Amino acid sequence: MSELFRVVHAETGEPVTAEELEAITLQEPWAKGLIYCDMDGFAVQSDGSLILLDECGRHVYPSPELFRVEWLR
Repeated sequence: MSELFRVVHAETGEPVTAEELEAITLQEPWAKGLIYCDMDGFAVQSDGSLILLDECGRHVYPSPELFRVEWLR
């Protein structure tokens, strides 16, 4: 299945990489509780809010000032 969206840094417009997801979960206080080595990635809820998920079912809501969603379709 092709990608429907990508998540970019709000400040730079650069895409968030898989390596950055690990760093985010290890360094950002708002991401504590996620399992850094089992990251699933970002998802968009039906109300448009962005969430970051690990493969164990945990999730957090990043600040809207940090990231934005770019729709590819």
